[in-house]
Amino acid sequence: MFKPSTLKNISYIALVCSSLGILFSLFIAISYSRWQSYVSVISWMLLTYSSWLGTKLSGYELYDEDMKKLGYYIYGILVLFVLYLVVNLSLGVLPAIFLAISLHNQKSGSDSWMKENKEG
Repeated sequence: MFKPSTLKNISYIALVCSSLGILFSLFIAISYSRWQSYVSVISWMLLTYSSWLGTKLSGYELYDEDMKKLGYYIYGILVLFVLYLVVNLSLGVLPAIFLAISLHNQKSGSDSWMKENKEG
């Protein structure tokens, strides 16, 4: 469930689902011209970025607890997509911002750690 190869595949699935979320939200935003729909588009863009970061991070050698955290974040993106499809529930920008910032910080930390070990 939290093996790197499994997480990489799930990350790609989350990337596709997030991209579909952008398309669905854009369709709704254009059709109904509501400002909430545009916020939903921004939220799905952040989740797509988070999914992309998940694909990159799943290729790194991470500690087990970091790999678990990455797995929970990626599975969370999929849960948000299913909730959006089933009950048209867009939970807003806050979970998307949280996921994007958390994964971005994890990737930045891993990149700097790998750079230090490569030089030293």
